[in-house]
Amino acid sequence: MVRYLAVSYSLLWLLVLLPGDVRGAERGRDQLHTIRIAYVSPVTTMAPIWIASEIGAYQREGLDARIVFIDARVAIAALVAGEVDAVVISAPSVIPAVLSGASIAFIAGLHNKMIFSFHAQPDIQSSAQLRGKIVGTNRPGTPADYGNRVALTKMGLKPTDVQLMPLGSSGVMWSALQTRQVAGVTLAPPYSFRADAMKFSRLVDTYDKPYQNTGVVVRKDRIHSSADTWLRLLRALRQANLRWYEDPKLAMFVLSKYTQQSDPDVLRKTYDFESNPPGFTKDLKVSDSGLQGILDFLASTVRPEAGKASSKEFYDTTILDRLEK
Repeated sequence: MVRYLAVSYSLLWLLVLLPGDVRGAERGRDQLHTIRIAYVSPVTTMAPIWIASEIGAYQREGLDARIVFIDARVAIAALVAGEVDAVVISAPSVIPAVLSGASIAFIAGLHNKMIFSFHAQPDIQSSAQLRGKIVGTNRPGTPADYGNRVALTKMGLKPTDVQLMPLGSSGVMWSALQTRQVAGVTLAPPYSFRADAMKFSRLVDTYDKPYQNTGVVVRKDRIHSSADTWLRLLRALRQANLRWYEDPKLAMFVLSKYTQQSDPDVLRKTYDFESNPPGFTKDLKVSDSGLQGILDFLASTVRPEAGKASSKEFYDTTILDRLEK
């Protein structure tokens, strides 16, 4: 009994004398706020959400981040339905949804660089050879579909000049190209660099086009009510974006782990492509010109009503304004 009491008192004094930050950390782990973040493709532009996990940025901001994969075709619907709290996705998926009445908006931009290039079978060396052939794409309104339409336009082709086959994400399209199910597809790094390495024909890229790539999209009715949560999330993601440039080894490790790419040359090319010129934003600002470029393209092709919309209808700077203070 005496020994039991001695141990009990010792533990009590240990708790009393523990440094405040240690006890605070213990409490912090118990008080983490859960947030469900969806991403739509295992590609390079999703790196910030993975880096934030690897460096513990979410936890430092008091967040228990549940990172989930959702197909781009249903991601916006899942967000609107409240099945996830935020979606990391690019503007070609957001703009059509907002034009159709969805009350969602970007609260931050993570990446603002156009990344798509068009790759064809090795025996196809020109856009003219694509006419009438099967071209893999994704569902209309997805980023990959937008990239595909821009690439076809740059090659002087219309969607009706080829046979568009909706397949799915970049990984699915890459597999279809390798197995010769399609004549060509639009790919993003690292798949595009793997296509180059395997001698598929690169017919055109879209890198010169203004673009709002991945960003954090939430429901408008939650921007103010969950402002503290979003602020902590953006702090974590800003740490991640800065680490991309500061720690190339970490960045390439994350790409290898989450995109399942193991070729060191492909990883290095992908890192260099996203770093020079920079793709990931350091200030997390949404690209107004990138949104406008997408609106202009959609207005001239599949969504005429996009011509009447303002780019500012698609993002809200409330949280970023607080982040900068």
